[in-house]
Amino acid sequence: MIKMDVGTLQEISNLIQKCRNERDIDRQLKILLVINAMLPPTKKLHVPAYLTDDYINRALYEIEKALESSY
Repeated sequence: MIKMDVGTLQEISNLIQKCRNERDIDRQLKILLVINAMLPPTKKLHVPAYLTDDYINRALYEIEKALESSY
């Protein structure tokens, strides 16, 4: 569960959707890094040096799952 204000949770949720809809992996990475910066320190991702589309999708899923438990 992520403890944050509702506005921040909604903003992260919107960024997750934007990232999922983006086809360019470089842009996806930039969005994922913005999302990661918004997360509390205990929930931040350890982003590997080599990223794949599968990693980004899995990371978005895990963040979204944590967000859903916050509502």
